[in-house]
Amino acid sequence: MESLLIDEWLDATMSRTERESQATRIALLDEASVSVVREHVRLEGAKVRMPQVAIERLVNVASELARNQWAHARYGEIAIHPIERDSVPGLEIIAADRGDGIADPTSALRGDRAQSSFRSSLGVGLAAVLELADEVDFDIRVGEGSCIWARKFAEPVCRRREIGIYGRPFPGERVSGDHACFVRTEGALLVGVADGLGHGPAARLASMQAICTLREEAVMPVDGILAACHRTLASTRGAVMTVARFIEPSGGVEAAAVGNVGLHIYGRGRSYRISGPSSVLGAPGPTRRPNSEVRSLEPYDVVVIFTDGLSTRTNIEGDLDLMREHPIRIAHALAGRFGKDNDDILVMAVR
Repeated sequence: MESLLIDEWLDATMSRTERESQATRIALLDEASVSVVREHVRLEGAKVRMPQVAIERLVNVASELARNQWAHARYGEIAIHPIERDSVPGLEIIAADRGDGIADPTSALRGDRAQSSFRSSLGVGLAAVLELADEVDFDIRVGEGSCIWARKFAEPVCRRREIGIYGRPFPGERVSGDHACFVRTEGALLVGVADGLGHGPAARLASMQAICTLREEAVMPVDGILAACHRTLASTRGAVMTVARFIEPSGGVEAAAVGNVGLHIYGRGRSYRISGPSSVLGAPGPTRRPNSEVRSLEPYDVVVIFTDGLSTRTNIEGDLDLMREHPIRIAHALAGRFGKDNDDILVMAVR
């Protein structure tokens, strides 16, 4: 089963935006493609009347993403499209590829050339992206590819939570049976993590179907999304799943879970855990009622959702240094500290 992640990432972006505007997509075929990306960012930035300083910062972001992609990925594309928040215009750059993924994003985001997992280092590229963009999300799947979303606005806007997803397959497998996605709307952030039973391609088909259903039913309540997944997974081997909706910019979270995809909330001096009943989405007959809870959040609380590729001992309570980091560093740290060597691993961190 060949990886379809790049198509999923970009097609989901297009379907979300084509109702509002036409996104520009550029394939990174050679070094000249980097110049094409830069020029398109300038054109799109001028169309939405972003200040020149903001445009040039985003040009540098796009250039770093494009150069890294061209140098290190087997195939990549850059999508550029206008966005708006609180009536403030901006641009989002999406860089998706089907390379080997960033095995050590912590080092890459430090600009650590010596620790990069690539043939030649990412250097300071991704560190510069974090510095120049207003918000950055990461989805990194070792052996399958990476997607980075970078957003810049014409003026300061209300902060939204950023996301980091880090996954790797069962040793020896081409793809992971775990899957995840997020859907952003004006007033909410919907996320989901699914674990197909077992591992390998058949497990991935189940988790992909769960994620596809989440995207299609994104307006439903979180327990309704799981009910829809139970119906659509009937022809698969089944999956367990946790779905959460964050009320943005600073509201709480509503979560629903079926099975052992854990959700932890970490704040200063406190933590909370949500888990689902022992059941399987897609199994014959009715599934057990999901465990559904609503929790308040402080603006910089950390929420992590992870499959059973992480140990039941997973805990970062009190690790304030880690909790201040970008979510992709949190996800990577959790995978390194608590990951098992005999299962797929997928961690999503939201902060």
